[in-house]
Amino acid sequence: MRKIFTYAIGALAMAATFNSCTVATPDADQEGVWVKKPWFLGHGGVDETPASTGLSYGAFSSEVIYFTITPVRYDEQFDDIFSNDNTPLDFNTYINIQIEPGKSPILLKNYGENWYIHNIQVYYRNKTREYVSMYSPFDLISNREVLNKIDAQLIADMRNYVASLSKEKEFPIVIKSVTTGAARPNKDQLTEMNRTASYIQAKRSEEQKTIAEKARAESERQRAIADKAYMAEMNLSADQYIQLKAWEIIEKKNGANIDVLFDGSANKMWNVRR
Repeated sequence: MRKIFTYAIGALAMAATFNSCTVATPDADQEGVWVKKPWFLGHGGVDETPASTGLSYGAFSSEVIYFTITPVRYDEQFDDIFSNDNTPLDFNTYINIQIEPGKSPILLKNYGENWYIHNIQVYYRNKTREYVSMYSPFDLISNREVLNKIDAQLIADMRNYVASLSKEKEFPIVIKSVTTGAARPNKDQLTEMNRTASYIQAKRSEEQKTIAEKARAESERQRAIADKAYMAEMNLSADQYIQLKAWEIIEKKNGANIDVLFDGSANKMWNVRR
């Protein structure tokens, strides 16, 4: 009796096992790929028909791997990447890639679940370094035309690279876009650039001050020449010319608030305010 009971329990356990199942529930932007892993009989491997939106069922021993089939952005950060003059710069870049709908099983079978890390990332980073090293820090920091040129070169290279891999094994992805962000000096480089900028600004200020002083001196010289020419033309002595200028000042002030009183010559003057 005990032996029969043991067999019954075993049969029930096996029935429960074989009647159990795995459920695939991909989101609207996903495909699920069934990976069959039979325990006893049959062949395992990737099911070539992807599971789309909704519920689908597989054997208990099967696994479902989900792939996003809308464009996905992969960000890459670079620290101390060198420009054409060996200036270390930091910046981010990203690449948008889309898996071809309906072909996620092919992608999994040919390149695995971590296809980006194993087949795209290293090549993309190396090509980015290659193009960045061709340009100056100024262009990489502030020249959008240069960055657009790098983007165009990178996207062409990445598409050609994917096409070359597909000749061996189909690689069902589409490179949608590449965007290189403006570079940023690292901390030490930024400190040095700020110091240089301060020095350049101080030098420019000093140069502008010198130019202003020279201009003022030249203006005074030209005015003196004009005054001397006027004195010669009117046959005035220095005292007479000073008196004339003084009366012009008084006339402009309408005779009020006179700061200086003089005796008709340039010899004696009094500060009335004092």
